[in-house]
Amino acid sequence: MPLRSWLLAAMALLLLPLGGCGFVDIDKRFFVVAVAIDKSGNEQKPYRITLRLSIPNSKIEPGMEKSQVETIEAAEISEGVRRIKALLDKELDLGHCKMFVLGKKLSHDDISETVDWMVRRRDIQGSAYIAMAGSQGYDILKKMPLSERYSGNSLFLTFGGDGSRSSYIRTEHLFDLQRRRTERGMDPYLPVIRTTGNGYEVDRLALLDKNKVRTILTPEETQLFNQLDQQYVNSIIKTKLDGHPIILTVTDISSRYSVSSSGTLKMKVTIAGSIEEAPNNVFNQDWNELQNMFERDVEKDAIALFQKIQKAGVDPFGFGLRYRATHLSSKAFQDWERMYPTLNFEVQAKVKIQGTGLIK
Repeated sequence: MPLRSWLLAAMALLLLPLGGCGFVDIDKRFFVVAVAIDKSGNEQKPYRITLRLSIPNSKIEPGMEKSQVETIEAAEISEGVRRIKALLDKELDLGHCKMFVLGKKLSHDDISETVDWMVRRRDIQGSAYIAMAGSQGYDILKKMPLSERYSGNSLFLTFGGDGSRSSYIRTEHLFDLQRRRTERGMDPYLPVIRTTGNGYEVDRLALLDKNKVRTILTPEETQLFNQLDQQYVNSIIKTKLDGHPIILTVTDISSRYSVSSSGTLKMKVTIAGSIEEAPNNVFNQDWNELQNMFERDVEKDAIALFQKIQKAGVDPFGFGLRYRATHLSSKAFQDWERMYPTLNFEVQAKVKIQGTGLIK
């Protein structure tokens, strides 16, 4: 065949419609921005899947966002997502989904199948945020805060660090959750979201074994967890002087620890900051005594936190992983599992007051 004929045939093939490529125009898609998965209470259809769909709006202003929430009960998560398609006139696109919320009952039962579905789907981002609802995940997704500029914006700002930066918030990503579920020596956690009158409240942390929730930290314990694990600044520590609270704003914090084969975990915590709230006579107080008071309270609270986590049988700090890395025996993890339930904790805190916020 002449070269001219070959070229004409190739051009004809290129002009054929690409019917099998699966491409869908943007105006024929529904972009899923958040997914909630709950226990339905129905044995035949145990999962309740809720999708929050973004509806494009020409005006991007607070209170002008438009969303559509669809929910359905199904025997399997993948089946539920496909059945929701029958309720819509556009194709679902999960590629922009940045938030997954697991219901309280599901998180206390078993999250393994749910997380496995998320990890397997190729169109779900590993960097997506994942959290636990204080009650139903459906309640979180149907909440429409007035401050949202576009659908899901409030949740993204809360966990992304671009908006609120709170020492009570601990962000968790899907890839890290899966890592913690499969790694020996560290266990997963999930931030807890609750609805309020105007939006969301995120100030607690749920600690899980590999599959379900074992305990939930209080707001104060969550902040201390962030301070010890992530050296979170712009947080506070507290003590009392003659019954009056004294608040120190943390501007610098560091912690380090070691685990001995004798069964003792020793941690050193160094904190520096300025007093933010205190009685008027604090300037004339002995600062060394104030520092000692802060140190005693930090040590007491840290040991109480470690013992609560130990009693729950979980290890979100990754103490076991450190032990495996520093003990080269092939039975290091088995030794750690025997040691952890009776592990002793010793905390040494060093607090430096940089100022009282007042000028004498």
